[in-house]
Amino acid sequence: MRKIYGLILFGLFISFIGRAEDINYTNSWGKAGLSVVSQSNQSVELNFSIQSFGINTVRINGEDMVEVSLPEVFLPNDEGAPNLPGLSKFIAIPQGAIATVKLVESRVETIENVNIAPAPRIPWDTERGPLEYHKNGTIYSKDAFYPSNTVTTSEQTDIRGIDAVIVGVTPFQYNPVTKQLLVYRDIKIEVTFEGGNGHFGDDRLRNRWWDPILRDVFLNEASIPEVNYNKSFQGTKDVGCEYLIISPNNPEFLSWADSIKKFRTEQGIQTDIITMSDIGTNSAITIENFVNNAYNTWDIPPAAILILGDYGTNPDNSIMAPIWDNYCVSDNIYADVNNNDMPDIIFARMTAQNDTHLETYITKFLNYERTPPTSEDFYNHPITALGWQTERWFQICSEVVGGFWKNGLGKEPVRVNEVYDGNPDVDPWSTATNTNVVMNYFGPYGLDYIPSSPTELGDWEGGNADDVNDAINAGSFMLQHRDHGFEQGWGEPDYSSPDIADLTNTDLSFILSVNCLTGKYNLTNECFAEVFHRYKYNGENAGALGLIAASEVSYSFVNDAYVWGVYDNMWPDFMPAYGTSVDHRGILPAFGNAAGKYFLKQSNWPYNTSNKEVTYNLFHHHGDAFMTVYSEVPQPLTVLHADQLLAGATTFTVQADEDAFIALTVNGEIIGTADSDGSATEIVIPAQTVGTEVLITVTKQNFYRHQSTVEVIDNSTAYIVNAAYQLNDDAGNANGLMDYGETITLDLDMENIGTLQADNVMVTLGSESEFITVQGGAVSFGNIAAGNSTLIEDAFTFEVSGQVPDLENIVFVLEANDGSNTWNSYIAIVAHAPVLELVSFTVNDAAGNNNGRIDPGETADITILMTNTGSSDAFGIVGDLTCVEPDITINTSAQTYGDLAFGETAENTFTIEAGAAIPEGTQAEFELMLSADGGVETSVEFMSVIGKFTALVLDLEPMHYSGPEIYNTFSDMDIYAEYSTTFPEDLGLYKNVFVCLGLHFTNYELTEEQGQALKDFLLDGGNLYMEGRVTWADDPQTPVHSMFNIEVVDYSMFLIQEVNGKPGSFASNLAFGYDGNNPVNNYSIEPVSPAFGLFTTQDEDHGAMVAFNEGTYRTIGSTVEFGKLVDGEAPSTKQELMQLFLTWFDGTLTGVDDFGQFDKNNLNAIPNPFTHETYLEVSLNQNIPAALEISNLQGQLIRTFVLENTNKGIHQIHWDGNNENGQACEAGVYIGTLKVGNQTQTIKLIKY
Repeated sequence: MRKIYGLILFGLFISFIGRAEDINYTNSWGKAGLSVVSQSNQSVELNFSIQSFGINTVRINGEDMVEVSLPEVFLPNDEGAPNLPGLSKFIAIPQGAIATVKLVESRVETIENVNIAPAPRIPWDTERGPLEYHKNGTIYSKDAFYPSNTVTTSEQTDIRGIDAVIVGVTPFQYNPVTKQLLVYRDIKIEVTFEGGNGHFGDDRLRNRWWDPILRDVFLNEASIPEVNYNKSFQGTKDVGCEYLIISPNNPEFLSWADSIKKFRTEQGIQTDIITMSDIGTNSAITIENFVNNAYNTWDIPPAAILILGDYGTNPDNSIMAPIWDNYCVSDNIYADVNNNDMPDIIFARMTAQNDTHLETYITKFLNYERTPPTSEDFYNHPITALGWQTERWFQICSEVVGGFWKNGLGKEPVRVNEVYDGNPDVDPWSTATNTNVVMNYFGPYGLDYIPSSPTELGDWEGGNADDVNDAINAGSFMLQHRDHGFEQGWGEPDYSSPDIADLTNTDLSFILSVNCLTGKYNLTNECFAEVFHRYKYNGENAGALGLIAASEVSYSFVNDAYVWGVYDNMWPDFMPAYGTSVDHRGILPAFGNAAGKYFLKQSNWPYNTSNKEVTYNLFHHHGDAFMTVYSEVPQPLTVLHADQLLAGATTFTVQADEDAFIALTVNGEIIGTADSDGSATEIVIPAQTVGTEVLITVTKQNFYRHQSTVEVIDNSTAYIVNAAYQLNDDAGNANGLMDYGETITLDLDMENIGTLQADNVMVTLGSESEFITVQGGAVSFGNIAAGNSTLIEDAFTFEVSGQVPDLENIVFVLEANDGSNTWNSYIAIVAHAPVLELVSFTVNDAAGNNNGRIDPGETADITILMTNTGSSDAFGIVGDLTCVEPDITINTSAQTYGDLAFGETAENTFTIEAGAAIPEGTQAEFELMLSADGGVETSVEFMSVIGKFTALVLDLEPMHYSGPEIYNTFSDMDIYAEYSTTFPEDLGLYKNVFVCLGLHFTNYELTEEQGQALKDFLLDGGNLYMEGRVTWADDPQTPVHSMFNIEVVDYSMFLIQEVNGKPGSFASNLAFGYDGNNPVNNYSIEPVSPAFGLFTTQDEDHGAMVAFNEGTYRTIGSTVEFGKLVDGEAPSTKQELMQLFLTWFDGTLTGVDDFGQFDKNNLNAIPNPFTHETYLEVSLNQNIPAALEISNLQGQLIRTFVLENTNKGIHQIHWDGNNENGQACEAGVYIGTLKVGNQTQTIKLIKY
């Protein structure tokens, strides 16, 4: 043991103060963390090594303390105990064996005088405020090391029939009295199996659908034997099924249950239905006993169970659920057969009460899997929605998922965010303990899903129900939400059951509603998940495909770990260090739900077990248990098989895409299944009789479901099929593969599987592929006796086009005939070709102004870097650069790139000349035409802006009320502009910058540095438009503000209804309506000569926009949002106005114009949501009596306010959260209704 003493430690410790430090070891005994050295059915040898751990000084309850962190350990220790991290993993044990663990050897260091912080109490998701830290006096007063054992094991249990134990390693021990910290930097561990039969797992309980979960869970998964799951269920006497549907007794329920049974059975999942009458009584105990018996005694125990009915006691339309710990309704108790809180069966529920619900729920997933959405945008825009709370991980949880979708899968997630507590503009990602571990794993130094600072992402505020609905309506395959929740919706962003009525999406989204209570399906009324799942739009299925949601209040942090486990099951690369990458798993959320619970179970065991138990029992899957979510545009499967099946045959051959699942069924019974390896797969089946139709169903993640039929014919005949083939590409690269540009010969073996001889057999080869040219005609195979085959070498020759796509599956048809009969066989061969792609291009304009861009009148070099991402090498590549812009001249002829193997890169340089007259901001489109040996011809395109960009829309305003519309206006005008929500490093790239700073309560305050950067931009000859209602008067004035020549006057509150051009200006003939949020302001702006007024409100005394020409730069300052202007009759349109702006900025205009009508009274609440009280602002556009009524969602009147002063203007109402009797209202959603004359306006209010 090595000790770190006195001054050495003191210097080390001082370096920790106020910041996190990593302690690194370079000569570890093995990989970081817990790894397998060797494994057998006798023992497992493990190694644990620390290569790095963190020390962070924190101030807790007025005391400087130290937190220790370890990679991949996200959760804290037990509440009040020294917060020491530990790693834990499941170990599989042979049946009947007893596992004993032994610490064989360790390498330990001692650190003196360390004050280790206690672990915080894990809060409920509904709690607010910082984490609470209280020392466990029993531990902290004892002169002993905690924990007492560095290596521990759990009680033995089993997971789906595999005996198991958790091995937990806490590589630190701390004595709170002596302040000594022991660091076990390396440990050798032996787990010995005593007794047992040496076999891992009960094969009866093994199932192909559970295998990905098992192999992820067990550290020694290689010891678990492979099982052949392919079998026939036709005529079997085996009791049980893989998928069991528990249905109420009502015939309507049974009819719909049969639709599910048929669909899943055809897929190859043995499915059956049981009724409540079959079970006995509709009680939780009876149902649980039935499930336990099925699992323990059936020949085919269910892998998954669907409860087809809502919570309730009536066995004709509902099915009871147990209550866990007198706390929450939980079907997980049914799923947990061996009483370890973990699911042994996948459970799902469809909370149907009637035929309407049944039709909606079931047709949603049936139609989805039969005809999935095809829009690329649908799959490219998953949604993350969250509420920011600095003391929690809500924001990290969802943004990590979004970052994986973006950086891992190449998608463009839509983010809908709102702040619940804290300030993401200045706060770190979270102040919670172990945040640094999460950041090291998911952040830029780990998987790079999220940046180091939340400010790099921005867009943290302003998300609301409209944004959620807009994102879903635009199309999205999945939505991940993390924040507070209640029975009727989410806290942030504000989205609740009534908002679902505004959805119009008929392409359905899967919703992960990770919060509290949104899945409380034992409510008397509908919960949020049920409203979402039952929703239709105009009679068509809409809203959610299915959901995962919690049935009660849940804990923070453990929920986040659970979420990450769910996603790693659906996408194994999400956390590549965890589990395995079982290739043929699909995106099955119900299975992900179970996997997430197992991931949580083994996270930092043995600590916080009670908090985790809540999560195990809360989260439920609403939908079909085998529901598959598509994450990419579906592709067609290539499925090849004979057109007929001979009676009595005991095999049938199908060729399908690799990892596809093949099922053969007859009259609703499975006769054979197989997992495809991409080649022809021989499936063992029972002999079938003449006239039978065999249905072939093939499924694969992100591929269309394939179905076809073959007829069973009399076997008293000859029947010729292809038995085997061999490619001969010696004339090409001789690698035995079908490469582009090759001429290939085919060795062919034709077999007679019939009972009679076939005479004078002639075979022809054909293909419908445009990339294949078959040479020659029919080839004679002579006479082929029954049961024999004939092989002819080089039987056929065909040419492969140089344009064949890489990895294209080319189907060939082999037609055999004997003059009387024709038999078709099919083979599919994968083509291989290069794929030449652009890596990057760089501009070298050293002969010009050397700014790295092409400017008008410049001659520059463009270096183009290419790579080959295809599966075949490319030879003799030549590139010829062209440009469609007439003022761009290419001075370099075609260049040779040479040969490129897979993954290699090569570059060439082309000299180009830009004409002096080409307008700045022109997008020049370049195309590099590429050719290569073997007939390869392709091209890559790229664009380069000449000179400066026309404009940058710098949308710093948190709510983004205006910036997107400014950008859209540029797009509608076919003007290339850039849009950014963060301040750029180089404003000099742009001619004009449009800055959006927002309005009252949602403004962005320019910093001194940003103001100086904008001033420098103007002094360099740029032009600047800047809008904001707060920036000109209430915000600190930065160096750029004075450059607008704006004077703030008339400090009084007024309503903005119209925005009208000022006479004498270049906008004098323009008049707009105004639809701004909270359309009021408390000051006007006037020009300081020689600036001039450009727009006023409907009151000419209230100046709203000022233009200024300094001579070297021009500015426009505004208190109204351009994006909220309402177009009138031409020329009063935003496009016309933008053209005037740009023309004036260019110096070809010197002079102003007129605007619209806003005739509504306005109602707003701040804050909303609120905890205790809120202030409602009422803007009246005339002198008229008004009243405000507050009701609950049941329509009951809670509180009435009558406005005493009914003059036109703004009035404020204070609601203290109490009813008319002075009693505090419960947390929930309330509706405020403003009544003015015969008009009403409503607002949704959320009280926590």
